[in-house]
Amino acid sequence: MPKRSEIPLEERNYSHIYFFLSALLALTTFWAVLDMIRLRAPWQEELREFNKMEIGELQKKLAAAEEKFNTDQAETYKQLEAQLAEAKAQLTGAEYRQALADSAQAVLEADKARQQYRFIKSEADAEYYLFKEAEYHKGKESDEYKERGKKVEELNAKVAEWKAKWDETEVQKAAALGQLAGRRKSVSDLQNQLKAMREEIDGLKGLIARVEDRPIKIKQVVMADFVRGNFQNYLQNVDRCESCHPAATRKGFENAEKKSFRTHSSLDTLLAIHPVEKFGCSACHGGQGPALQGVDYAHGFVKHWEHPLHEGKFVSAGCNLCHARELLTDHAEELNKAKRMVYEMGCFGCHEIRGYETLERIGPDLNRMAHKLQPSFVYGWLHDNREFRPHTRMPNPMYTEREALAATAYLYSIQDESWQPVRKTVAGNAARGEDLIENVGCKGCHIVQAEDRANRKDGRSYDIGPDLSTVALKVSEEWLYDWVKNPKHFAPETQMPNLRLSDQEAADIAAYLKELASGKSLPETYTAAVPDLNDAQLIAEGKALIRNFGCHGCHVIKGMENEGRVSVSLNEFGAKTVEELFYGDALAKKEAVKTWESWTIGKLKNSRLYATEAVIQRMPNFQLSDDDATTLAVLLRSWDGRVIGEKYVKPWHGHEENIHKGRLLVYKYNCQGCHVMENRGGDIRAHIAAQLEKKGESPETAVAFAPPNLIGEGAKVQSEWLFGFLKKPQTGQIRPWLNVRMPTFDLTDQEANDIVSYFKALDGDVAGFSYLQEYQLTPEQNRAAQTLISRDYWNCLSCHQQGSKKPEGPPDGWAPDLVMARQRLNPEWISKWMIDANKLMPGTKMPSFYPTPEQDGPPDILGGDDDKQITAIRNYLMSLGRGAAATNGTD
Repeated sequence: MPKRSEIPLEERNYSHIYFFLSALLALTTFWAVLDMIRLRAPWQEELREFNKMEIGELQKKLAAAEEKFNTDQAETYKQLEAQLAEAKAQLTGAEYRQALADSAQAVLEADKARQQYRFIKSEADAEYYLFKEAEYHKGKESDEYKERGKKVEELNAKVAEWKAKWDETEVQKAAALGQLAGRRKSVSDLQNQLKAMREEIDGLKGLIARVEDRPIKIKQVVMADFVRGNFQNYLQNVDRCESCHPAATRKGFENAEKKSFRTHSSLDTLLAIHPVEKFGCSACHGGQGPALQGVDYAHGFVKHWEHPLHEGKFVSAGCNLCHARELLTDHAEELNKAKRMVYEMGCFGCHEIRGYETLERIGPDLNRMAHKLQPSFVYGWLHDNREFRPHTRMPNPMYTEREALAATAYLYSIQDESWQPVRKTVAGNAARGEDLIENVGCKGCHIVQAEDRANRKDGRSYDIGPDLSTVALKVSEEWLYDWVKNPKHFAPETQMPNLRLSDQEAADIAAYLKELASGKSLPETYTAAVPDLNDAQLIAEGKALIRNFGCHGCHVIKGMENEGRVSVSLNEFGAKTVEELFYGDALAKKEAVKTWESWTIGKLKNSRLYATEAVIQRMPNFQLSDDDATTLAVLLRSWDGRVIGEKYVKPWHGHEENIHKGRLLVYKYNCQGCHVMENRGGDIRAHIAAQLEKKGESPETAVAFAPPNLIGEGAKVQSEWLFGFLKKPQTGQIRPWLNVRMPTFDLTDQEANDIVSYFKALDGDVAGFSYLQEYQLTPEQNRAAQTLISRDYWNCLSCHQQGSKKPEGPPDGWAPDLVMARQRLNPEWISKWMIDANKLMPGTKMPSFYPTPEQDGPPDILGGDDDKQITAIRNYLMSLGRGAAATNGTD
């Protein structure tokens, strides 16, 4: 056999090479097609599995329905089938055929009569036209006019004759058809009964058939102009999540074994206002919406994908994409709590955070600190504040001994020496002071005794106001007296309100706080002798240290009022990748894992976790609990820098702005420490309940002795009154039986206006302030109202105070002074309150007098007219104190 090189090119055989390459190409093509249609399309298997599961569930229901049918209805069904067969047999008999023929003949006769009538009627109409034509052209005396008149009369007579015949045949036709329908009705009735009995079974069979024929295809949602791109143009977001989660928007799959086949947990709430057709899924949940190759791809758990699926508590992070401007978002409690924490912890003092740029510092002014604290205490506090107060809101600076000493030296070098306390002129009584602290409202913000922390239900791991159990260890009794008497005397910008205490009350509280701290001592670090603080180098070190660590972000410090923020912006922190995060030695020490969530939660729990000898980290340590750290991490994850198209963002109108401003003030002054507002807060109620229980009284009555629930306050009270009350509240003005005092916050006019507008906006009143109509009380209305509120009818004064006249029952059943209604309440609200008080304020003790249209008022007053009775009561209340309403007979 010749060598290949000796064979001429045109005679060489390449078939085996071509065969191999062709086979390889065929196999590669087959693999590529298989990979495209099956291997890279696991969503198809998901849909097939879901269809199989759904068919299985439907078959179970079908089997149950058939079993129930066989048990309960089979015999009846057979009887009805027999009756139907008998009824159908009757439709083939001679009688039925005769009735069918009679009805057909009746229809024919009626049609003939109708047709003949129309022919004659048309002839009569034509002749009448010629008759009128002859009258017009030839006159009534002409022969043609007279002849045509006779012809018209003859034809009209025939028209009447045939109309009568037609009517007669129609009656016969209706009778014949009615008889025929009667014979057929028994058949149709039986058929309908049989169909109804099998309706559930037939419906399930139809559903099974439709599921079996359901096509396996991608379900895709395209959100146009969803997110702003790098070139300021808006890009679409493609979402294919329902290709693997086919039951997300369908009811009935809530308990499916496989999670991906379950109904969305908030189908009737969140999805009702966020339809998937508009918002998709990944916009809220995160993940790689277009991906179909597998779970990790679709959920975004792949390298370099910036927005992976939000899991666990992090689910609510997606809400902030479109609700970033809101402080409270429905169904996003983790997010709401985190936003409040950012405000209360003052994160914006060091970090730039969109929406928090203009907020005030949250810490006290340090320029008068020397009048309050000893240098040794300040030194110990800066070294480790948790040693003295474990639950303080201030983060732990964690200064070294040298740093704490330097910072103390600088702070004492800038003190304002001009301030002088108001001297106490009376001796305090600790027992009375304890009673005051228990009753006037201090526990809405402060922890006083260990049991108070157990009673607290606000979910915070830190205190809003300082713990008072050891406050007398750090300040003198004289300073305490001055502070509780008028906090703004020492700190004009403080958020601590004025409780309008008398000199004696202030002295009593100071005495109690001193007694409360007796037997306790400061940590050793807080009492150690402090070296000379006048050392210039030490002061310079302290100044540089304080500026570097950004203490001026929370505190007013002389010379640093205009300093900027010292740390990074958090506006895009949620978009950081793990490659951009510094772990220090934490990974090697196995103190963290390499995920964004682990790094962030670790940083929040221990801000120095990632510090090394070479990398000094300045962030103070908040020492947050696991729960609080995770909650804040949820908010940080939501700050990923994306800008969403306006059509997806919740509209921000004037009333939203009013609500936002009001909520900031509610947070600033901790209004929810005492009041229930927007179904949140009322923390003091737990303390009042505990106090009542100690006295052997029912804790259930705490609501009667607690500050009022402010639900519906905007619709309830007059704007002018609320503005005045916020500016200058009076003790016992509305609910004289309460010991808790509404404090004076020294609000500016703008702040008071903002709170009024907040309440109004919550209740849908965009205007805020409105004209109040005067209502005139007629003598008839006066008599009717007095009768209605008397003992013989509603007995209103058994609960309500009226001026100086107190109710008869115990204080836990008392209600507000009716004389205040004219200057305080909105007349329209009074009418609604009378109709159904429980609808306006669920759980109120006020009875509803007209809750339903069927429940009428007394029939012997104003003719039993509900509207007139309600109007009489309203006008009467709006006249009390004006002299128009008499009080005779109301006993």
